[in-house]
Amino acid sequence: MPPAAPVAGILSKIDELVAYLSSNVKIVEKALVGLEGGYVELLTIVALGLLAIIPVLAPSEHRQKIRLLNQLLGIAVFVFVVFTCLGVFGMVRNFLRGLSEIGRENIVALYYCSVPATILVTSLLFGPTFCGWMCPTGALQEFIGKITAKRRLADKTDGYPFSRFRLCVALFTAAAFLAWMLHLSLTRLFFIDDASIYWSEILILILFVLAWKMKDWDGKLRRLRYLSFAVVVAAAFLGLRVTSPVHFGFSKVDDPASFLATVIVVLAALGVSRVWCRYLCPWRCVISWASRYSARKLVFSQDVCIKCGKCTAQCDVDAVTNGVIDPAECHMCMKCVDVCPVKAIQIRDEWKAAP
Repeated sequence: MPPAAPVAGILSKIDELVAYLSSNVKIVEKALVGLEGGYVELLTIVALGLLAIIPVLAPSEHRQKIRLLNQLLGIAVFVFVVFTCLGVFGMVRNFLRGLSEIGRENIVALYYCSVPATILVTSLLFGPTFCGWMCPTGALQEFIGKITAKRRLADKTDGYPFSRFRLCVALFTAAAFLAWMLHLSLTRLFFIDDASIYWSEILILILFVLAWKMKDWDGKLRRLRYLSFAVVVAAAFLGLRVTSPVHFGFSKVDDPASFLATVIVVLAALGVSRVWCRYLCPWRCVISWASRYSARKLVFSQDVCIKCGKCTAQCDVDAVTNGVIDPAECHMCMKCVDVCPVKAIQIRDEWKAAP
């Protein structure tokens, strides 16, 4: 037997397992009937609404434990219940499609707008809690990132110098990507329908840049989210269907490209916390915009701050520096609020238009 035969057999078994899971993971076999003659994801709307309210009700002494539970529930809702959402790209595409149906097929419009509209409304009310408390892609990155949290914190404290560790993560991620692509290329051709592959390639390139110049390039590379959003919107208007990481878990399909992209995102999060959210998530652009007008905000009292640096160390997305919060990057996880020993960062609920 050739040496490669055992490896090929293992890969084949993995392919079969992924195909089985992605084709049978849904508990609900079709979207619930919400209105007569229409299919509206009422269960999804209710579930997401409840998950968005929990951050408001969670007592401060147990907030992070409750947030962990909320993240796990968010994964369960998206994997086992949601139908219209095909990942972060799908939410953008479906929302645009739903808007185009308003006035012609209002039931269809509600069907496609239900998930993104619910998330937008909750963001307008409570800030970007979807990112910090509910998003399954963000949760997966946060969970895997705990493995290397101490090493990444040391890099952060040193001002993100050149990191052999981040370079090793980039090399390992690239090797896994190339090996898997080689295997898949034997049975599959990759075009626009496998767009998550191209985002994975960009993510790997970002990792290599950050290994050397994270301090200099972190802020600049975050602008790629807007390019990612523009590409997804353009594809929607052109009628092109693009899939995103974790798509295979949101829909009853066998999608090895999306599964591979998910693996790449998870591996990349070992080197840079929430790497997908920082640099490539198009939905993050929408959440950030909506959150500017939210009634719930984090406020910082500079005269109270003792500059202990605990809030800076706790923030996974580097949205806090000695209490000063960048609202465009904040995920509203509220770690900075909970870790501050003098309560210099607090949650304030108020209706006030952004300047």
